[in-house]
Amino acid sequence: MLITGGGGGKTLLKQIKAKLKESKRFYRLAQWLLIETLCLNDVDFTPCDKANILDLQVWSSATHLRHEFDKSNSHNDKIASPNYTIRTLANSLKESGRLDAEYYQSKYEKNEVLLKSLPHKRLHELVDIYKSIEPGSDFYKEKGLPFVRVSNLSKFGVGKSEVYLDSKDFAKESLQSLYPKKDDVLLSKDGSVGIAYAVENDLECVLSGAILRLKIKDKTKLKAKYLSLVLNALTTQLQAQRDCGGSIIAHWRIEDIQNLLIPLLDSKTQETIESKISQSFELRAEAKNLLESAKADVESALNDTNNGGEGK
Repeated sequence: MLITGGGGGKTLLKQIKAKLKESKRFYRLAQWLLIETLCLNDVDFTPCDKANILDLQVWSSATHLRHEFDKSNSHNDKIASPNYTIRTLANSLKESGRLDAEYYQSKYEKNEVLLKSLPHKRLHELVDIYKSIEPGSDFYKEKGLPFVRVSNLSKFGVGKSEVYLDSKDFAKESLQSLYPKKDDVLLSKDGSVGIAYAVENDLECVLSGAILRLKIKDKTKLKAKYLSLVLNALTTQLQAQRDCGGSIIAHWRIEDIQNLLIPLLDSKTQETIESKISQSFELRAEAKNLLESAKADVESALNDTNNGGEGK
């Protein structure tokens, strides 16, 4: 009522929309910085070309990109590249243990070439990986300790849970050890795989077994929000697409996740990306607070009206 009706409500709605729009803009700027630094920094592209890259999700080595765009700019043709490779048994099954044709699509090979051409490390060299619990539906409650599933996770945060646990059913110490801490990175490995979120504040909740908790090793000096952006980026999503199994529900093996190729940009670029994502999250939080405040005002006004009506 307050948000949709009256001049004040419309003004508040505009404020909320403006903050959400600005939040998306800052996140987009962080994405662009990552993309340009990874593979476009030495190629003279027009803004239109860069937009096409992002929209078409074309990722490969800088040399391949330069060649394809030179060709497309001269002939006004769209990028075209056969999405297959030819492998012998020795450099397919014996090398990777995989014989399915999808695993050897050229987009995955080009993505790996790009990442290996840059400073990088495997994920297990940068983080310690912790798996949570999957107690089963018999332990689900309507209230209590929030149990966070993949459906509650997004790159912008952890949403409200519909399922809860009773802490009395578990050892208190074991549950507390599972709580996500500030600067942990959450990563989904089942169902909607590859959703990553850098935790901003300590959370009192329990993650499902489908969500991994990544704790950055102190010696790496890696920025949590930078890592979350990389994990959400197409370079990682392509690795997930290549590795995932499961005929009904996608499943990403921890062994494959441990070996993800993570590009390591310089600390200054990481800090810039971190700053833009932080600004994005802050604006989103402000929009949420405005919405919650509006809801509280509506509830208060309704209560006052009801109480007044009873008094009469």
